[in-house]
Amino acid sequence: MSVRLPRNEQEAAVMRDQCNLLFLLCMLFPAAGSLNVVVNSLAFGVSDEPFMMAMVATVLLLYAAIMRAALCWKRAKDDHRFLRHAQILYTCLGFAWGTTILLFAMNGRPDQTVLLLGLASGVVSTPIISVPMAVAFGFFIPNAVLSIYAVGFAMPHADVFSATAFISFCAYATIGIFFTNITFSGRSEARAALQREIETVNVFLREYEQGSPDWLWQTDQDGRITEATPRMAEAIGLTPASANGRMLAELVSTVREGDQAEDSPHQDLTACFRERQAFRELLVHHEGAHGIRWFRLTGHPIFDDRGSTAGFRGIGRDVTASHEASKKVNFLATHDSLTGLLNRRSFVEAVRTLCEEKRSFALILIDLDNFKGINDTYGHQTGDRLLQGIAGRIHQSIRPQDISARLGGDEFAALIAGADGEEGLAVAQRLALQLGESFVADSTTIHPGASIGVSACPHDAQDPHRLMMLADLALYKAKEQGKACLFDRWIEEEHHSLVSLEAELGEAIRKGQIGLLYQPIVDLKSHRIVSAEALVRWNHPSRGCIMPSEFIGTAERSDLMEELGRVILQIACRDAVGWPSPIQVNVNLSPRQLRSGRFPQILAQTLEESGLPPERLGIEITENVLLDQDDRTLRQLDTIRELGVKLVLDDFGTGYSSLTYLHEVEVDGIKIDAAFTRKLPERKVAVIYRMIARLAMDLNIYVVAEGVEEPSQMEWLNQNGIRFAQGYLLGRPSPSPPTNRVEYLA
Repeated sequence: MSVRLPRNEQEAAVMRDQCNLLFLLCMLFPAAGSLNVVVNSLAFGVSDEPFMMAMVATVLLLYAAIMRAALCWKRAKDDHRFLRHAQILYTCLGFAWGTTILLFAMNGRPDQTVLLLGLASGVVSTPIISVPMAVAFGFFIPNAVLSIYAVGFAMPHADVFSATAFISFCAYATIGIFFTNITFSGRSEARAALQREIETVNVFLREYEQGSPDWLWQTDQDGRITEATPRMAEAIGLTPASANGRMLAELVSTVREGDQAEDSPHQDLTACFRERQAFRELLVHHEGAHGIRWFRLTGHPIFDDRGSTAGFRGIGRDVTASHEASKKVNFLATHDSLTGLLNRRSFVEAVRTLCEEKRSFALILIDLDNFKGINDTYGHQTGDRLLQGIAGRIHQSIRPQDISARLGGDEFAALIAGADGEEGLAVAQRLALQLGESFVADSTTIHPGASIGVSACPHDAQDPHRLMMLADLALYKAKEQGKACLFDRWIEEEHHSLVSLEAELGEAIRKGQIGLLYQPIVDLKSHRIVSAEALVRWNHPSRGCIMPSEFIGTAERSDLMEELGRVILQIACRDAVGWPSPIQVNVNLSPRQLRSGRFPQILAQTLEESGLPPERLGIEITENVLLDQDDRTLRQLDTIRELGVKLVLDDFGTGYSSLTYLHEVEVDGIKIDAAFTRKLPERKVAVIYRMIARLAMDLNIYVVAEGVEEPSQMEWLNQNGIRFAQGYLLGRPSPSPPTNRVEYLA
């Protein structure tokens, strides 16, 4: 029941609430108590009783002391001192009032019994609303004990019923004081705890706002900003004063669906405010003096005491840096980093989407001509500049609703929305002309070109992969026939025919259907056969003998050429070993056979297995073999000569750089192309022939005239010192081994 110092902040807060309430009571009780004690003293006639006058005066003095103590607390706010003094003063006041009531009872008249009971009950019930309990019981206990004695024993006509009733009232007052203080303390403690939590939250919010990039925002029920924080105002480029009262939905704009795929399901800030709907991580942007800023807003409605929406409150965060980085990552994931066009994956996805939507469009595939040569000649930097320029020309040549892409390397594509095949072909032809115009990069003028294939949806196909394949077939046909080609059914039929031919050829190689014919090369002076060229034939079980012009191209386009060349070499070496005359056999070499780098090893193994002396084998090469002149090709040719095998340059005079090849590669002989021989003895052709013969003589290599079919041609060759010749006049290709002499010359 004593007043002790508070042990924590919560007890201090409860004590402060007790002091606040007690201060009000200390202002109210003295006025009411002083009036009651004066009035009742007159009623009971205390003017003739000095002791009673002294007690009344004591009560009045105690009331004055209580008011003085309360006013002192108001100035000093010393809670513990105030309560301790109040406990002493109220205890003294309880004794003074109890004594005064006892004196009134002892000196009162019988007709004043009701007045005495009313006074005693009123004074006893006063502490019910007083706090703390120590002060309340300090006044109540002495006052109640003395009043019970006064009512039960000292009062005139005192009886047991009055005493019992008053004692019951005192018991009720005791319970009332107890529960009033308990309730007040509980509420005070709860209020103190709530206040402490509010202060803690405020501290956290201040620390959060100061140390976090996030900022707080709040609006009224109309969506107008209230209490704008400095960080929020700074984010939107305003001062807090100018931001207050502005519509938040007007300062920031919600990202519309389609602009930002990551916002799903889609929300709109204005709609959320209108429908009183909470939202989370809503992406918005603000356009101000510092450019476009991107924010993430999270908010929820707040309600007033009646349950009506009073506005919105939430958190905002500036995500400009991460949003721009995300946009860049998304762009790089869907676009080609060099040209800025869509990449292959995104383009194929766009084609698939349009096919699923059953929309009509033309698909254009573009392949640059000789881009590798441009890259090798001018460097990769110039090549990249060319690709960027090509991308720009493609983008400028199509409409905004069309799509362009770089599929990889020097392959591009375009999608012409709403176009049929003929319209797509017209665009492709226009593109071919524009892409063929000269291009200047780093003071270098480049003349690019492009082959273009076109297919149309839904006319040609409605499946994206098939549509791409058909455009690719048209592209390959464009490389053969012209700059732009529209897919037609015969192109696919031809393709399937080639695929079928490739499969049959592979089976033919495995089943031994490949055979050789031999055409002699003749020494015109001695009339003797000095060598024979192996000419391949395909002995088809149903189609008969197939000429090489019908399947060599297929073999070279596929992976069969190396295996076909190996089989031809094996057959030629095996046959030559069994010939009666030890003459040389010549085998043609395809560029594809040198691509893997294994040909020298295959050649050495074949010679060893067949037993043919290396000097009896000649390998005929064309300028296609030497076109790239890379180190690996030249090393393989050197290895062939080191094995003792002869190298013969075939079709001499028809290429671009035959003289250069003679300088780069050591050969044993050259074969002048049949196209020159057929025109003999025309004057210009004759001059070229004599020049080649003189060149060969100076280089110490022999010359073979191909395509000798007329006696006049052979006569001219004899007259001009061309010693070796080959042609139908001297011998047609035959499966039998060559004889020693030519029948025509015999």
